[in-house]
Parts: sequence; C-alpha cells; structure tokens
Amino acid sequence: MTVRSTAFRHRRKPASIRPSAFVLATFCMMEMPASRAETERREEEDAVTLPLIDVREILPHQPEDAPGATGILTADEIDKLLPYTVHDALDFIPGVHTQDDDVFARRSGIGIRGAPSRRSRKVLMLEDGTPINASTYLDSSTHYTPPMERLERIDVLKGNGQILHGPLNNHGIVNFRNTAPTAIPETTAEFAFGNHATSKQHVMHRRTDGDLGSVLSYTHLKGDGVFDVEDTEYHDVYAGFDYRLDERQDLHVSLTYLRERSHYDESNLTPQEYAVDPFRKRGRFGQEYDTIAVNYAKLDLVHNIDLSSQWRSSTKFFATDLDRPRFTVDPGEYLVGALPDLVLDDGDGAFVPGADGNGQMISRDRHYRTFGLENRMEVGGITTGAVAHTLQWGARVERHLFMDKRTEGEVGEILSESNRGETTRKEPYQSSAVSLFVQDVMRFGDWTFTPGLRAERYTQRRQRTFPTREAREEYEKTIALPGVSLLYDGWRDTHVFASVQRGYTPATARGSDFPLVPEIGVNSQIGLRSNVGASLAVEAAVFHNKLRDTLVQLPFIDPASGEDLFINAADSKATGIDLGVRLDSAAFTGSALNVYGLLAYSYTDAVFTQGASKGNRVPEVPMHSGSLTLGLEHDKGWHVSATVTRQGEFFTDPANTRDPILANEDGEPLGPEDVIDLREPIVLGLVPGRTLLSARASWAIPNTKATLWVQGRNLTDKRYISDYANGLRPGAERTVIGGVTLRFQ
Repeated sequence: MTVRSTAFRHRRKPASIRPSAFVLATFCMMEMPASRAETERREEEDAVTLPLIDVREILPHQPEDAPGATGILTADEIDKLLPYTVHDALDFIPGVHTQDDDVFARRSGIGIRGAPSRRSRKVLMLEDGTPINASTYLDSSTHYTPPMERLERIDVLKGNGQILHGPLNNHGIVNFRNTAPTAIPETTAEFAFGNHATSKQHVMHRRTDGDLGSVLSYTHLKGDGVFDVEDTEYHDVYAGFDYRLDERQDLHVSLTYLRERSHYDESNLTPQEYAVDPFRKRGRFGQEYDTIAVNYAKLDLVHNIDLSSQWRSSTKFFATDLDRPRFTVDPGEYLVGALPDLVLDDGDGAFVPGADGNGQMISRDRHYRTFGLENRMEVGGITTGAVAHTLQWGARVERHLFMDKRTEGEVGEILSESNRGETTRKEPYQSSAVSLFVQDVMRFGDWTFTPGLRAERYTQRRQRTFPTREAREEYEKTIALPGVSLLYDGWRDTHVFASVQRGYTPATARGSDFPLVPEIGVNSQIGLRSNVGASLAVEAAVFHNKLRDTLVQLPFIDPASGEDLFINAADSKATGIDLGVRLDSAAFTGSALNVYGLLAYSYTDAVFTQGASKGNRVPEVPMHSGSLTLGLEHDKGWHVSATVTRQGEFFTDPANTRDPILANEDGEPLGPEDVIDLREPIVLGLVPGRTLLSARASWAIPNTKATLWVQGRNLTDKRYISDYANGLRPGAERTVIGGVTLRFQ
C-alpha cells in the first residue's frame, strides 16, 4: 500500500486530472479556478469540515483544513520508515530541527523554525494534548517523550494555534498521539537487537468490548551511549481506555509511567581531549559513576459531550509527576595548560568509591508536579447573511509545583536515585495560570476567516528555604494573544493559508536573574497544501517571526547560583521557508511497485535585531536542515528506503564565536595558566554541519503474522560533533538494529 502523509491525504478521488499552474512567492502550485457552476456543484462535497473540538488534538479532523503549516507522521509511515528515536521521526517533517544530547534522544532537543532546540524549551510538547514539558510556566525543559512503538501519529503545527494552545506558542507545537483501540482484538509483539548492546522489546494489546475500548502497552529499551561510560535503559507502561457512555458522550482515561535509569552526565570534553579520543570519559575523574534517573507519571481524564446537534464540549483533567535527579562527581579544577592530561590544581581529583575512597558526588535533584483542568466548547449552525459561524471558546487553569534540591555525599559515597545524599540546598517554586480563549470560524464561499483572542495570566514564585530562608520572589504577568487566520479552498485539492498571530514563551524561573520577562512574538506566514493528481503532494510556507526580549540560554553556568544561565538577549527575527514534497509513482502507473520520494527542507534566517549582538545569528538555530528519502515498496509486503539528513552549522553563543575555545563564565578565553572546572566545561564556537545516511528495510512474510525488519543510521560511520554544550559531545556512531514484529488478531 502506498505510504501517504495524512497532511496530503485525499478527501475524495478526483474525477479527473487536469493541467495545473501554481504560484506563491517563489514556489507555488495552484489549479486554475473552476467555473462558478463547477464550484457550486462541488461545494457540498468539497466544503471544509470544521473540527469537532477535542482537547486531545491540535489539528482539525481534516488536517488539510488547518489554517497554518502542519507536519504529520502517520502510523503507516512510522511502521515503514522505522525512526530510531523521536528525533529521527521529526527529521521527516519540514520546519523541525533536532539536536541529540544522548543516543536515544531521552534528553529532548527539538526546535521549530527559529526556536533553539536544547531541551525543547521553546516548543509546546504535548502527548494527547497534555503538556509534557517539565513545567511550561517554570522550567520548560523536556526529559520525557513517549516511545515510538506506541504512537499512531505525530502532529506538528507551526506558526499557528496560538489561540487554542499555549504557552510556548511562539514557534510551534508537537503532539504525540497514542494508539487507539481497535474494533477487532489485536496483539503486537516486537523484539529487536543491534550493535552497541542495543535491545528492545515491545508488547501491545488493543481491543473493544461493547462500549469499552482499551489499549495496554509495555516497552523496554536498553543500549550503550556515545561515550564509553554511557548507557540507557527505560521501561514504559501505558494503559488507555475509551468508554462510550451513550450516543452523545464518551470518556477517555489514560495512565502512563516511564522509569529510566541511565549512566549519563553533562560533563563533555574539552577540545584538547576530543582531539585525542572523542568517545572516552572513563578514567577522566570518575564519570562512570554519574547517573540520571527519570520517573514520569501522567494521568488524563477526558470527557466529550454533544450538548446538542450544534453544541459540543470537551473537558480534560490532567496531572503529571516528573522526578528527575542527576548525580555527578564533583571533579574540582584543573590546569588548562596541562590538557589533555588532567593535572589537579584544586579539589579532590578522581572519584574513588568506598570508606577509604576519594572525591565526592553531588546532585541536581528536581521534582516537578503539574495539575490542569481545561474545557473547550464549540457551537455551529450560526449564520449572518452569507456567513456561517462556528464559535469556539474555552478556559484552562493550571497549578505547577517544582522542588529544586542540591545534595552531596560523603567522601567516596556513591549517590543514586535510592541514595540521594544529604541536602545542601532546597528551593521550591510555584506557578498558577489561567487561560481564556475565543475565536469565530467564519465560512463564506471558498473562504474561511478566523479571528480570535487568547488571554493568559500566570504567576511565578520561588524562595530558597535551605540552608537559610530567603525572601520570597514573585512575578506575575497578563498577556493578550490576538490572531487572525485565513484559508482558501477554491481550487481542487489545493488550500492556501495565511495567519498572523501573537505568541509568547514564559521565561524560566531558575537562575539568578529573576524575573526575566517573557519572549513575545508576532508570527506570520503564508503557504499552501496541494495534491497534484494522486501522485504529487506539496506543502510550502513562507514565515516571518518578530520576537521581543528573545530568551537565550548561555552556554555556561551562573557561578552565583550554579544554575543554567538564561538572558533576555534583545529583539530578534526569524525568516524562512518550510517545504515538504511527496512523490509516488504507483498512483500514476497503477503498478504494484511504488517508487517514492520524500523531501523535508527548512531554511531559517534567525538573527538579533538589537543590542550588542545585532546582526548575529541566534544560537542553536541552523540556517539549513532537512532530509531526502528515496524508497521502494511493493503490495507483496516489502519495503526498502534510504534517507540523507542534513543539518547546517550553528553558533552556541550570542557573540557568534567561530573557533572552539575554552572560556570562563564571562565568555572570555582561558589561557594555559588558568584553571577549569571539568564538571561542565564552557566551550564556545561554531558547531559544524553534518550530512548523515540512514536506511531501513522490512518484509511481511507471506501467510504469517511476522514482519522482519532492519534499520541503520549514520551508515557511513561519520565522525561529527553533535554540540558544544558543556563541552564537545560526539554524535552517535554507526548503529544497526534488526528485529521481528508479530501481529495477531
């Protein structure tokens, strides 16, 4: 069966294929207008289907009706393209760029358009409509994403959606959609093994019994990391239940729990050490004892009801709990001039465990809890003259609690999730938020015009309570986010969209410069989605975002607080193009063999427009990124494809330092006589771009329930630098994994 993205999926089979000419900016495809009679004849069949509002969704029921740029990866595409991680999956979506901080992308690094990617802090990350950023109003870093094996879709909305969704809505939104129940009971089992000690097991059962549908899923993954002391292991359990209460209402309940235990730290290499051995940390100062633990739990309760034939209500209660302690050896300071050898200048040196050991371990012990209640309503069937209205409005209240602790062990004591050491600092954070929105979807002829307004008020509070109690600090902000969007569908199989909407990103509450003000943006775009016949699908968008008080994470730690350092780095702008193209031969030839190509390309020019960094590029945003995939698939059940992925170079600091240098907390180069804290070395510079090759193949064995598959990434085993954050981190080496998927009904 031909793989086709939902974003380009036909709503009907075209009656005929006619020559087309499309023009928009420098690249457009648009069919010539049909006659008035033909337009009227198609109106009922072709009319835009407005969304049945659902708190779990970010896109309309017909994704092509979204009044902004989208990206979708369907279950069919996930099965065939076999993305190794969530980051690899998003490489197939234009406008998205990712940055690996670990082999399995557990430390999420996702950026959309002009958003820096580190920890996905500027992207609203959702799972079934529930935020999975640690705390969207206090610290939006992301340390949990669902396993690919239990997802049926990944939706991305770019530069639009600020009315219905927030905060973190300046750049884009990602929504991971869990697999739904099936009418016929189905069991899936997957077993896979690969190099770097990689293994994966996944079991899922779906069914519907009367009015109750259920999904039960378990996933286990284990494998080595990029450094010789790194490894990752997690267990993920998911249970989802859909209950049809009656013909007008339904109830959804889901529970998620992920437990990760990994050897990982953020102390990467100096340029001198990287030149000697880019993959070695063992023997450095005891980093083999550094670990991170992630305990993540989520509860969703969703109630949908049709109050009448025109009035629908969708309500959600959600709660999340993220316990994320990280334990590292405190190495002390070393002479820069002695690198790559580690010559002690101050501190305790290498960590040796035991009662007569040496050195100490410390932790950053962070625990986040969020609670939210949201209701959205939709009323249709309202007309004023020739205009049909659908009113949508809603409200959400949230409460966020965040405990930031520091602990330390005795000399030679190994700290872990079950032995966290003695508390040396305790700093609780709190946030409350209220959001209201209203918009009017106005349909007249071939046009859909949607004005709307979102208003948010949030508070941030923090207070250090140990070892001394300090004065409580508070910040509150009310923000109005107006927006308008326009959708035109007067050409067959082509939609033109445009939008201008205001968005914002709350500043993190962590760090010494409290409070920072939120980043406010005006996001505009114009684009189109088109199917040319049944063989070519295109989505293209031109965007321009203006940001005030741009939030930037500097590549070093604040020495006063020991926290990541964030600043408001003046104003900036991002201008660019997203382009997605899909070409299938089978729709044109009628053959059982389909030759297809997928292109996802992004160009983003993100620069500062004011201040000391005026004219410099925004850190962590590559100018060019994307992927090109060529594949073959046959109705007999086999598939093979290869992908070339490109990510351009990017800077790590607002000053746009080019050559990699070791620096102090003020960004000044360190000389041979200076000392450096190797726990999180500061390296500034231009991270080189890279081009990587991946491939995959699968075969559904006839007359069996089994599909054999194999995949590989970085097949040329290219050596490259992933990032300079806290030192140089190499990218993943060649990775090949193969397995079998069994499906029973």
